[in-house]
Amino acid sequence: MRIGIDVQTTLGQKSGFGFYVKNLVEHLEKIDTKNEYVLIAPEGQRDFNTFQRFFWDQFSFPKKAKQAKVDILHQPCFSAPLFYSGKIVLTIHDLISHYFPQNMPTGSRLYFSKWMPLTYNRAEKIIAISHNTKKDIMSLLKIPEEKIVVIHSAVGDEFRPIENKEKIQEVKAKYKTGEKFILDVGTLEPRKNLPFLVRAYHLALQEGKINHNLVLTGKKGWYYESLFDLIKELKLEDRVILPGYVPDEDLPALYNAADLFCFPSLYEGFGFPPLEALSCGTPVIAADNSSIPEVVDNAGILLPIDDEKVWAENIIKVLNNSDLQKELSLKGLAQAKKFSWSKTAAETIAVYESIK
Repeated sequence: MRIGIDVQTTLGQKSGFGFYVKNLVEHLEKIDTKNEYVLIAPEGQRDFNTFQRFFWDQFSFPKKAKQAKVDILHQPCFSAPLFYSGKIVLTIHDLISHYFPQNMPTGSRLYFSKWMPLTYNRAEKIIAISHNTKKDIMSLLKIPEEKIVVIHSAVGDEFRPIENKEKIQEVKAKYKTGEKFILDVGTLEPRKNLPFLVRAYHLALQEGKINHNLVLTGKKGWYYESLFDLIKELKLEDRVILPGYVPDEDLPALYNAADLFCFPSLYEGFGFPPLEALSCGTPVIAADNSSIPEVVDNAGILLPIDDEKVWAENIIKVLNNSDLQKELSLKGLAQAKKFSWSKTAAETIAVYESIK
């Protein structure tokens, strides 16, 4: 079979969508000797706004797929083309737009919460990247269970413990993290709940029992301004480091350099950053909601996102207990081994084969 895959999200500054597509495609091509993969992308490397995304999904992408004479079209991130007559596989990562529409501008809200779900029934099969996402698809969109297959994502092999101390020091110097720091990775937007983390960190600092900076990496998303305002209000400009988007080649070393990874997100379809941290042996404190427990399980500390004091107490506890740090590191490495892109790719091929 010829399988066409939209790889637009691998261009420009990649988010979780881009990492998913990049790794999935690499491993599909690595392990599949029977099928042919046609990677479909727009001309030039750029990020799309909502209108560009709509036009690409509904017109340019299916047109290119038809020209390539693919047998199956896989849209791994966004809306299924309504007027495409061939067979479609769709990956649904999350239903963020249903839970947090207020965090999106009007155009994006209409596209993600109204238009995209309208197209989902057009797919022969839907891949949900977590059991939590499958549950949301069934309960919110009323799509029948037999149409949905759960296939967990994974992270790249580059996320692993790094013994090269020089590399660790280089990344600290490059991003001005300070010698000791707590890390969060993700787009700066309300759903990531970063003001909550800043306030919990501020409480931990006030206790006087930690001397770590807080490093919040990621490109600016929707409505990030309140985060910057809070940092100024709490006079943390010298302690909260905002390096912006960190490229792929530096992320593993940054995880390795961190003493603790904190992830208080309000909702995740899968949660790549916690798994990346676990894979590097970095202790993890994360929210106990949505799909995050599927990824972290008992390898990290899972906490509710309504109590800053509890987060502050656990941050202090981990950073002042070397035995606990080692325990969490070993548990994290063991948990991370349960996820692999080879397994993800093999299960995705089985979905393709089921509808040929």
